Amino acid sequence: MRRTMFVSLIVLTSCLGCLAYAQPKSAANAAGTWAGDWTGGSAGKFEMTIKKDAKGKLSASLTATPGKGGGYTVEVKSVEALGSKLTCKFEDPPGEVEVTLRAVIRGSSLKGDYSVRAKASGEEVEKGVVTASRK
Repeated sequence: MRRTMFVSLIVLTSCLGCLAYAQPKSAANAAGTWAGDWTGGSAGKFEMTIKKDAKGKLSASLTATPGKGGGYTVEVKSVEALGSKLTCKFEDPPGEVEVTLRAVIRGSSLKGDYSVRAKASGEEVEKGVVTASRK
């Protein structure tokens, strides 16, 4: 009985160690400057700088240069990073639409999609893909 209990404790401890090792890394891998482009209902280039404060909270600013029209810089409303998954939300300068960017970070590359919703109706008005590299 003692031996079975001892073996069970060893197995349990090993499993907990493996589980702890497999937990997502901190959001630190999202911090930095990313440069890339988007394609879909529109196309263009962007640069996003993600910062992490002393408490671990992320913030970001994004400069977009659409293929058609003038460029702009906005503060990102929310930045969430869980393991390799990144989600950012921001509004266009007039505040008429909200953009949600969802991506996966792998090393120095970021790949994902974006969705643009009209704030007045909640209707999706554009979607596409986004890719970027760490600068």
